[in-house]
Formats: sequence, structure tokens, C-alpha cells
Amino acid sequence: MQISGIGTNGYNMGSAAYDSGKTEAEAKTFSKQLQSAQQSLQSAEKSSGTSAGTAAAQAALKDKKLREACQGFEAMFLNIMYTQMRETVPENTLFGDSNADKIMQSMRDTEMMNQASKAGGMGLGDMLYNQLKLEDKASQDTARIAQEKAAKRAQQ
Repeated sequence: MQISGIGTNGYNMGSAAYDSGKTEAEAKTFSKQLQSAQQSLQSAEKSSGTSAGTAAAQAALKDKKLREACQGFEAMFLNIMYTQMRETVPENTLFGDSNADKIMQSMRDTEMMNQASKAGGMGLGDMLYNQLKLEDKASQDTARIAQEKAAKRAQQ
């Protein structure tokens, strides 16, 4: 008798489905977090005042959220990479691992990669942050120049 979802090698067939489902869920969660951060930044920009202190505070908030998003991306990338590396290690055929052990190991790995990302990780988050910061500054400069040109045309 064979139960559906379990092959001759026990848990392996279900494990692959679990891992791919978990990876998809993590990607969706990260995507939702990124979208909520973008929406909160947009709402903060819309409600911004003209004072320099408010602008500086909003810039600091935007900078903090960008850094958190970059760290989150690096943590997700490291977790996926770590999970794939762990799959190359042969399982213990003498005792095997239970589902609880695999879930606990997965949760431990995820948290370990989150902490590694916060501690500096591989530097992927920092490189991504620097690149996005440069692109944001370039787009702000382009918008400022376009506004100045429009103001000059309106004066003439």
C-alpha cells in the first residue's frame, strides 16, 4: 500500500513540495513588506510639510526603510542559498529526520540568515542599498532640474 505524496524514499517527495511552497511564501511575504514600505513612503511624501526639519525626518525615515528592505532581500537570498546547500548533504539513513526536525531546522536556518544579514551578511544588502540610494538621488536631481526649467519658462 502506498500513501499519496510519499514515495519509496519516504519524506523526500513531500519535502520538495514543502521547500518550494515555503520559498514561494517567503517571496510573497517579502513582496508584501516591500509594497507596504513603498506605500508608507509615498503617503509620507504626500503629507510632507515645507519645513526643513520635516524633510530631514522624512529623508531619514525613507533611508531607514530602504536599508531594512535591502537587509530583508539579503536575508531572503541567503536563506534560499543556504537551503539549497543543505539539500546537497545526504540524509542520515540510520535514524532519519522527522518532519518536526526538518521544520525546526528550517526555522533555525531562517532566523540564522536574518541575523547574519543584520550583522553585515555578504555585503549584498549594502551594495543594493548604495545602488538604490544613488538611483534615488539621481531621480530627485532630475526632478529638481525639470522643476527649475519649468519655473524659468513660466517666468519668461
